[in-house]
Parts: sequence; structure tokens; C-alpha cells
Amino acid sequence: MIGAGLRARGHEVRTVFMYRKTAAYDEDPNAVFISLRKPGNLLARLAVTVALARYIRAERPDALITYQHYGNVFGSIAGKLAKVRPIIANQSGNPGGTGFRRLATWLDKLFGTFGIYQGIVVNSAATQDAFSAYPHQYVRKLARIDHGVHTPPHTYDKNEARQLFGLPSDARLIVTTGRLAVGKNQHQLLEALCLLPDVHLALAGAGPLRAELEDLSVALGVRPRVHFVGELPIKRIPIFLAAGDVFAFASTEETFGLSVVEAAIAGVPVIASDIPVLREVLAGLNGEWAAKFFEPGNVEDIAENARCVLSNYELAIGLTKSGTQLSRRYSPEEMVAAYDKLLRDAAV
Repeated sequence: MIGAGLRARGHEVRTVFMYRKTAAYDEDPNAVFISLRKPGNLLARLAVTVALARYIRAERPDALITYQHYGNVFGSIAGKLAKVRPIIANQSGNPGGTGFRRLATWLDKLFGTFGIYQGIVVNSAATQDAFSAYPHQYVRKLARIDHGVHTPPHTYDKNEARQLFGLPSDARLIVTTGRLAVGKNQHQLLEALCLLPDVHLALAGAGPLRAELEDLSVALGVRPRVHFVGELPIKRIPIFLAAGDVFAFASTEETFGLSVVEAAIAGVPVIASDIPVLREVLAGLNGEWAAKFFEPGNVEDIAENARCVLSNYELAIGLTKSGTQLSRRYSPEEMVAAYDKLLRDAAV
């Protein structure tokens, strides 16, 4: 989205992936893959970093924006080796964690404090607060730029959407989108389905837990009511969302929660984990919430909130109204303009 927006402003932009995860961007003429396979160990990661540095040195970009833990660490190293300036890091996770993430957090703090980064983007107040105790040299580089979220170009028929994705036409349906990974807590949505015997669940996304979630749905006895539709191109996500009666988001760690805001703006009634960042981004413009919140990790509460929205038409309509109004807050054009200004200021 940022690349397309900056290209519309006259910039040449390429999205460089350290490795190819899925086929989602194979047809994108502006996408570049440094490696076709995920590096399996530290030595392989360093080899990909060297290859990335060679690519950047050959292309000689005027600026580099890095994303994710791998991107912020290895991308910044490659950019520094290629003598690129400015380098703008984007915080897609809060500091902390274990394993490589813990190492990445330490290196990120070092890079931001000692000048490897010329700017650091956070996309919510909650994420900005998470870095408030960092050294002054780091904190003064923080720039708050909220995610832009596209409003669907038009409305989609629910029955047609369900037919397109092979979903039951006459069932009450919960939908969710996102990477199938531990932090997203999709397993709790499966467990909640045990308490909702006449409800189906459709999950859009790919990730390392796909097989585990399928096995869990079998073990719980809910497999006939669970539908894995796989990773979707961006243009098909609004159509998938239109198939749902409720959107459920059980993640307990987010810096923004793009998936859940997309769903709200698309007009799907939302239930979501009651965590500070989701309270922040789903605060309706009319003083009402754009979601009904459940206690994080509480399967019974997830089920009860879903049941409440599915059975209360007025509540569902109120959530939809508050959700669609969020499009006025999360403008893609304003996001791109902020990145454009940040790049120019950092270059100066």
C-alpha cells in the first residue's frame, strides 16, 4: 500500500523480501525476492543479508524502509553496508520476546540509539508507549504514523461471497483473517466453536500452525464446521469478509491490528481481545466502540460475545456503523503523505 502510494507521488519503489514465503507476490512487478527459500540458520541468514547488501549496493536507492524483526536487523545492516541513507525502521512488534526476537530487540535498540536508523515508525500510541523508556537518542526518532486502511470499493453480496469461497450459505458464520501463528490465538476460536454448536468458522491466512490447527479442529470434533481458505490476495479480502456474520480477533499482542480494523471498515461486526492497542484503534468516532471486547484467553467469553452479536441485530448494526466510520481516521492517503514527509525530512 505504501509502495503504491509513493509511486503515485512520483517515486520509484520496490518491495524487497529477504525470502519468498508464499506465492502471494509472485505476480507483483515491483516485488523482489533475495532468496526463494527461508534461511534455516544464522549462517544462512547472514548469507541472505550479504546478498541483500549486494542487491542494494547495485540498485543504489535513495532511502530504505525496513519492516519486521528480520528486516529491521538484517535490512539495516545491508543498507549500512551499501551506504544507504536514510534508513527508516518500522516497528511491527513490541520490544522483548525470546530467541532471535530478543536478540533483534537488543540490536534494534542499539541501531536506533547510535544512528543506524534515521527514523523509526510506530503505528499506534500503545506501541509508542512501549518504547518510551528507551534512550533519548532512540525516542526522539520515533514517528507516529497510523496504518492506512482501504475502504472496499463496493459492497459484496453475502451469498455470492460464500459461494466463491465454498462456505455454507445457510449457516451462521464467524470469519477471521491473519497469519496462522501462535500470537494470533486462532486455536482459542476453535475451542470457542465447541460452545457454539450451530456456528461455522472460516479462517483466511497462511502460516506455520495450519496443520496443527487442522488437527486441533479434528480433535475437538468441530472439523466439519471449520473452513481454511488459505492466503488471499489483498483484493479478495473484502469479498471474504462480506461472507461473515461476525469477525473474531483473538490476538493478544499487536502494534495496530490491521486485520481487525479492515474488517470493521468493511462493515463486519467485530469481537476482539480486550487489549490496550485494540481499544485504541477500535474506538469509534461517535463515542461508541467499533467492537465488542472479550477477556483475552477466555474461551467462554469469546463464545458468549459471538453468541451475543449473532443474536442481537441492533447490536450488530451498531458495531457495523461505528466500524465503517473508522475509514475517516485511517486514510491511506494521509499515511502515504506522512511517509513521504518522513523520508524527505530524514534525508535532510
